[in-house]
Amino acid sequence: MRKFFVIAAAAMALVGCNNHRVVINGEVLGVEDGMVYLAKPVRNGALVDSTEIKAGKFTFKINEAQPEHYVIKTTEDVLCSVFTEDGTITVSGNVSDSSVAATGTVANDAYNKYSADMTLLNQRYAQAASDQEREALYGEYNEFIDKTIEENIDNIFGVIMFIQNKGYELSAAQMTEKLNALAENVKALPVVVEALDKAARKMRTEPRAEGSDFVPTYINIEQPDVDGNNVSLQSVIEKSGNKYVLLDFWASWCGPCMGEMPYLRDAYAKYHKKGFEIFGVSFDSKAEAWKGAIAKQNMKWVNVSLLQSFQNEAAEAYVVESIPTNFLIDCATGEIIAKNLRGEAVEAKLKELL
Repeated sequence: MRKFFVIAAAAMALVGCNNHRVVINGEVLGVEDGMVYLAKPVRNGALVDSTEIKAGKFTFKINEAQPEHYVIKTTEDVLCSVFTEDGTITVSGNVSDSSVAATGTVANDAYNKYSADMTLLNQRYAQAASDQEREALYGEYNEFIDKTIEENIDNIFGVIMFIQNKGYELSAAQMTEKLNALAENVKALPVVVEALDKAARKMRTEPRAEGSDFVPTYINIEQPDVDGNNVSLQSVIEKSGNKYVLLDFWASWCGPCMGEMPYLRDAYAKYHKKGFEIFGVSFDSKAEAWKGAIAKQNMKWVNVSLLQSFQNEAAEAYVVESIPTNFLIDCATGEIIAKNLRGEAVEAKLKELL
């Protein structure tokens, strides 16, 4: 599947000095008199400051120890993103045409340029007349992302672009190496500290990195099966006759997960009697949907779920951020020897091992 061209709106923080002074002057058309707020840039994010807006004008004055990324919003609508770099930031535009933006500092201006260029690229992709043209634009998209990161890697905007766009294709060990190579003032930012912590946790369950002496072993999971009986991953791994267990994270509402099931069924039918087992952990929230998918997809292997969506302790333990995600475990040693085997790769790996 191809990536969609989107403008990321993930949390970002800004490089700057401690105890820096930030002034945000706003003059926005189309906003009624009342209050505007600085808020965390997540759904229902916490409000961190407020000020009066009158005739479209408002001012925030901020002293804080660390640079941050916020959104400026009214009670109902988000006006724009803003990065609280040291200095004076201007917020202007018209709500009616979604032109409100924060300008005047390095990261804000870089983000605006990225957003504008990405919008044009999206439009060209939508208007492409052939698969060949779309393929060329897809390559241009990847080059654009890489160039944006390269040009901004010394500020937090580039760092976040790197984490967002490379986090899924780089191993945790590679991510750690790249982040540790950043300038010290950038590496000290909370968003980088968090990324390093996540990478450290991911390394515990990623296949062994080349040249590494660290052996990643499985973390036990114990959750109810379809009959309500608690079943542990450890009991399945230690079951006599089992040689390899695929720990598979999925959900009935996940289209790509359902697309993997025929491959898992084929691999299970061919290699189950030779020592292959699957331990499926569902991120469903409704029992009927979960059990219905198991029956419809003829999933004869072990299936468990807390029925709490991603609010699942196993997601935390294995740092599962998207599904499908899977881990292949050697029962003899407990070592995780492969991750994210897709399609025919499951059967190919089992053929190699068994």
